[in-house]
Amino acid sequence: MAHTLEHIQLLTDCFAKAAKRYGLNNSLKKDGSAVSICVIHHKPIDTIDYTPLNTVDKFCYLGSVLSQNADVSDDIARHIGAASAAFGRLEFSLWKSHDIKLSTKVAVYKTVVLTSLLHGCES
Repeated sequence: MAHTLEHIQLLTDCFAKAAKRYGLNNSLKKDGSAVSICVIHHKPIDTIDYTPLNTVDKFCYLGSVLSQNADVSDDIARHIGAASAAFGRLEFSLWKSHDIKLSTKVAVYKTVVLTSLLHGCES
């Protein structure tokens, strides 16, 4: 936690140095975006380890789409798309099969399709 932009930059630089010491690389494409969005009501951080950062309006982090204006419509659309894709992949192998009981189809629907639709919704 920091109260000034300079302190945030200092903490970010310390993090980058510590990560480098242990052989970890920062993904500036992802990490830089996360840092930029987390800085509210201030100019975003310009660099991590002296590497310039790009500011983005939204990005995907841990399966969720985050945006500067806290709009969740992109995240909801991504979840609906994932559920739709899961449903579509099962069309010929499950839904159109007459050899599989309806109760089995419902169980697969709840397990595969609803899980991909509702993943992370409680957060």
